[in-house]
Amino acid sequence: MVLNHALLIGLILGTGVDVHIRPLTGPTFQARWFGVEDDVVLIQQDGQPERLAWSRLWEITPVAPAEATGSLMTVWIELIDGSKLLADRYQVSDGVAQLRLIDGPELEIRTRSIRSVRFRDHSASPELANQWQEIVSGRHAGDVVVIRRQESLDFLEGALSNVSDDVVRFDFDGETIEANRQRLDGLIYYHPLARQLPPRVCQLIDVSGSRWMAQSFTLDGDTVRWTTPTGVSVALPMERIKKLDFSAGNTVWLSDLEPESVQRRSFVASQLPQESLDRLFGPRRDQSFSGGPMMLDGVTYSRGLALTSRTEITFRLAEDFRRFHAMVGIDDAVRDAGHVELVISGDGRELFNRTVTGRDQAFPIELEISGIRRLKILVDFGEQMDIADHLNLSDARLTK
Repeated sequence: MVLNHALLIGLILGTGVDVHIRPLTGPTFQARWFGVEDDVVLIQQDGQPERLAWSRLWEITPVAPAEATGSLMTVWIELIDGSKLLADRYQVSDGVAQLRLIDGPELEIRTRSIRSVRFRDHSASPELANQWQEIVSGRHAGDVVVIRRQESLDFLEGALSNVSDDVVRFDFDGETIEANRQRLDGLIYYHPLARQLPPRVCQLIDVSGSRWMAQSFTLDGDTVRWTTPTGVSVALPMERIKKLDFSAGNTVWLSDLEPESVQRRSFVASQLPQESLDRLFGPRRDQSFSGGPMMLDGVTYSRGLALTSRTEITFRLAEDFRRFHAMVGIDDAVRDAGHVELVISGDGRELFNRTVTGRDQAFPIELEISGIRRLKILVDFGEQMDIADHLNLSDARLTK
């Protein structure tokens, strides 16, 4: 085997970091990560060097991540590339923002790359969070200052300039206003022309909760360096990274897709209107029929579909996917009851057929779906009518 220079040097010097690697298919494994070359990561597993393409990865996580310090965040920043940063300091001078990340470095970012900046916590007020999102998503003719008026938000359009810890300078209707920052909920920057940004290859989430879109990344010793699509360069030790998530470009969650059709019926006729029955027993996205998370063999899953018998759900696949994956079983809340027939078809061709009962252990499925345009999932009645037929397709996803 011919080794490239980065991997050879890493092996000789014993550099790199210990990580868990979760591929799109197959089990998670531990390896030593030495570097990045083109569109592959360079690792050593069980003494053997390997090259793994980004397109085959779900995520990389450190074996021993650092703990967040719990520093108080006071600024929530969103970049135009979708990166969401948590900071405790934000100032602007001459179109350049100086910010200090929670538990991280100080950065300079041009305001032309910033979508919005929020100075107030909305976690305890869904109503304020909704109002903020409506204002951010609105069509504006200039920069926006968002004003907090007790339990509601208002805004003014104009032109933002410098921002200090105490004052926001804002040109409004020909007059320069120095607004008290403590009275503002946040700022929204106007971008008249949509910039063409390079695609991201992964999302990095640091241990403090900031989420970074990365167009490129490298490993330098034990430090991960990356550049966002807007051109912001960042570096953190691998232990400060919660995970590098490659799934967005390679994976689509089934629960994120709108079904082309859903057909269901009960085993016994009911006096309730069909609309009410569908609300009670129709497909559930990312939750079980008890209203909580899906659970199989004591493991909690945050993504997936929960289906009752008899339900037939069809998805039209607009993109080319290679495989369908899921962890399958009757939800823990109703076991040992439950007995269904699970049939999965692609373009009219049967791909999978198996009886699933509440006495079975959960099991993974991986189906080849290359070229398929219509994926149909049927959860049919078993031997117990439709009693406790709460089937979970946990972590159900399509991969390219």
